[in-house]
Amino acid sequence: MDKLKTAGKFVLGQWDYALFVLLLLGKVYYFSKVSGNLFATLGPVEFVSGFAARLFGAGNEQVFDGVLMISVGTLLLCTFWLLLLSGRKRLFWMAITNIVLSFVILADTVYFRYFEDIISVTVLMQMGQVGDVGDSILALFRLSDALLVVDVLLMAVLLVVIARKKTAIQKPSPWAKVGTALLVLVIGWQMTAVPFNKSMENGGEWQFNKLISNMRVYNFTGLLGFHGANITRYVEDNWINRKVYSTDEISAAQDWFDERNAQRIPGPYSGAASGHNVIVLQVEALQQFVINAEVNGQEITPNLNRLIREGLYFPNFYEQTALGRTSDAEFLLNTSLYPTAEGSAYMLYAENTFDALPAVLQEQGYQTSVFHPYKPSFWNRYLIYPRLGIDRFYSESDFDEAEVIGWAINDEALLDQSLAEMATLPEPFYSHIVTLTSHHPFEMPERLQVLDTEGYGGYHDRHFRNYLHSIHYVDQAIGKFVDGLDQKGMLDHTMLAIFGDHSTGMTPDTEAFNKFTGVEDPFEYFEANKNVPLILNIPGVEPNTFSQVASQLDLAPTLLDILGGDPSAHHFIGRDMWNTDDAQATFRDGSFITNELSFIASSDGLYENGSCFWRMTGEAVGVEACEEPFLEGTKELEMSDDMLRGNLLDKFER
Repeated sequence: MDKLKTAGKFVLGQWDYALFVLLLLGKVYYFSKVSGNLFATLGPVEFVSGFAARLFGAGNEQVFDGVLMISVGTLLLCTFWLLLLSGRKRLFWMAITNIVLSFVILADTVYFRYFEDIISVTVLMQMGQVGDVGDSILALFRLSDALLVVDVLLMAVLLVVIARKKTAIQKPSPWAKVGTALLVLVIGWQMTAVPFNKSMENGGEWQFNKLISNMRVYNFTGLLGFHGANITRYVEDNWINRKVYSTDEISAAQDWFDERNAQRIPGPYSGAASGHNVIVLQVEALQQFVINAEVNGQEITPNLNRLIREGLYFPNFYEQTALGRTSDAEFLLNTSLYPTAEGSAYMLYAENTFDALPAVLQEQGYQTSVFHPYKPSFWNRYLIYPRLGIDRFYSESDFDEAEVIGWAINDEALLDQSLAEMATLPEPFYSHIVTLTSHHPFEMPERLQVLDTEGYGGYHDRHFRNYLHSIHYVDQAIGKFVDGLDQKGMLDHTMLAIFGDHSTGMTPDTEAFNKFTGVEDPFEYFEANKNVPLILNIPGVEPNTFSQVASQLDLAPTLLDILGGDPSAHHFIGRDMWNTDDAQATFRDGSFITNELSFIASSDGLYENGSCFWRMTGEAVGVEACEEPFLEGTKELEMSDDMLRGNLLDKFER
């Protein structure tokens, strides 16, 4: 009886550990709410009873819905060792563990709000970039995020108070501590391994191994489990099991490109800009919904609207960026390859060999340059640009001082100074300008907020309101830039391409965005969020609007064709934009848009759980209607990944 009482007291004495695990579980649950992913379908009481039923063979499958079980399991695996400690030592290491795990969850929460993904090892390898996005990070914090750190402060205070007390502490039996810790370890392992293996058996293995997106892995592992799996994968991929491509695999990849190139034919504007200068204007966060739109009777983008009336316009043009955002848009433009599922291709593959548009034009006698008024090391630009065929990179130190708006000198100054420099370049030249003023969080000086944004004055509308002001400002700067080209006599022998690099980052919960765009459901948000404008101004070519789907992946082969080059002689995955029969924009997570269909991939990675829609009506249809373009897009993603991971271009027969 005494032994039972002693054992009972010991078990009850672990209340602090149980409370600690529950606090951490609450934080993991908070992330699931922010990310909009399923945590559980059962309430706490139902889950515990259902879990107990599973132990006795009752087979309650609902305990596997969501990530609750595996989240508890991974928390136990992360913390079981605390049970080997007692007294002040346990409290001290509990506090340290709490700081580390709370910071991880907080970082993932803030990161998700902007990128809709989780921080991975490859992103952490780019932590040098974080200091440069401080303003955007601060803008993404919410008051409710304090719930993730308030107990850290309370625990620190408690630790100080207890440390000052000199009270005798009765130490429990070492065998009791070891036995309890081992029991929790076994329970944690089972609660992690069982749901994970079940997910793999139910079709998740392909998705987990291919890593199309981090959030899909999260659905199999939970938040802390994701980080464990991600670290393990990174070590295996980069040190233990680094992929080596066989001769047959290399030949198969080369054959795939040969077959694709055999289908290419010259477009209707082939050679129309042969020998002309090329200026590509990549506009930060420019989305389609502001084009030809008004707010309280004022045009938001009057200058872009004018250029649309004078040029070739693609209203159904889509961005395909991933975690690299602006750098991904550059990468798509330059290489016609997809961005990576993790990190930025600019960071991960800066030493690769590329078949890039600037390098192709360089061989044709073009002077190639990039104008971007920021640090040359950001996104590794100063290292990768020479690999892409860029002769000169005009970065932060190359521009004269001017008013800073957001990250760097304002876009009006950027475009003015870039134009002055381009006027001195030997012709023909290829110049790529990457704007920056309209970067999130879209803050503009009050004197430049000239639009009447009445109706969007609420606190929760501020980012949308700021976005309208910033895009209107950038539009004015672009109008001045184009007028300057005309005044210098350059416009009549220069092809101008203008496109948006990526979405604003506004979520489906941004009411002002939904109201302004008329978005009412996930299908409409998906299309509006990915839609960015593309405008081509080719001297001597009559204005026209093209309704077919096109994407950033298609820019390199299309621009090269217009300039009189031969896209079929290169390794571009993108299609000719003029070909309407197989027009398709595929995204990093496997979603896609064609002229007739839209497919939104499911976060669990299972094709059959995705959503397929007829675009004309928005009507949902069976996923079998989307299977063929889905397989085509998946093959393109796999081929692009192989090209990058294996640096296959360097291994192809020349």
